[in-house]
Amino acid sequence: MSGMMAMMAGNARTSIAAAAAASLVYDLDAANFSAVPTSGVSKDATGTYTLTSNAGSSLTWNSANGGTFAKSNNVGTDYIYGGPNYATGQSYTVFMAYKLSATSSGRLLNTQNEGVKDWLMGAYNGNPDTFYPNVTVNLPSTGADTVWHFGWATWNTSTNTGQLYTATNTAPTNYSFTATNAGGGGFNQLRLFSRSSGSEVQSGNIGFVKVYDDVLDLATIQSLHATHKTRFGY
Repeated sequence: MSGMMAMMAGNARTSIAAAAAASLVYDLDAANFSAVPTSGVSKDATGTYTLTSNAGSSLTWNSANGGTFAKSNNVGTDYIYGGPNYATGQSYTVFMAYKLSATSSGRLLNTQNEGVKDWLMGAYNGNPDTFYPNVTVNLPSTGADTVWHFGWATWNTSTNTGQLYTATNTAPTNYSFTATNAGGGGFNQLRLFSRSSGSEVQSGNIGFVKVYDDVLDLATIQSLHATHKTRFGY
């Protein structure tokens, strides 16, 4: 029994160490802005990545829930994108807070360069809790709503596997999958509300998109949920 307890303690230390090793490397949080970011001038909160944007007529910033970016219609020329290039050989976690509108019909968070990697997260065709890292893993056909969602998409490049954790007001649950495409998993920058072609536009609200440079474990994800949920009314 003592050997088993020692092994469990060792596994716990390993898990904590793995979680601690992950750093927040991209932080596009609407709470850090008072308008849609100025293209080529604004940076994410880490100060690392320059943002590209076009507010146009359909993309706005509002003060609700501590600050959110809102897309009101299907104008595909209004966008925000930026962030890391994790197209090859990188483990990561993408954490986002979002709420769909009743007219949502496209991709909420997409890779900017689909020629390098096809990738989407958050919502697809009006349905929440989606993750598509180059392989079909979770593309729900039902479930559209207008409440705040949290999502954590993880990719472990050494095992070629990913995990999607989702939550609203209750603790995160998860969908797990194993990739069937050895080229899957990565993304090239992150684009809000549409594909780079301006198609599959998704209306709704995004509070933040945060990227960590490793896989977060469930305990860390649940802690993040507890930290951020009150901002969105939970």
